[in-house]
Amino acid sequence: MHDKLPLELEQRIDALERADNQGAGFGPADWVWLLLLGVVGPGLLLLWGWQ
Repeated sequence: MHDKLPLELEQRIDALERADNQGAGFGPADWVWLLLLGVVGPGLLLLWGWQ
């Protein structure tokens, strides 16, 4: 079918791939929230539902 991407889509992909557009990584507080909301919270809900 189409072998080439539309020009606007290529420009958007190129913009996203540049390192200055990647943004900052997770900080310590972000990791704490991820751990609490992604592991501890669901684990507590599972234990509560099991009771």
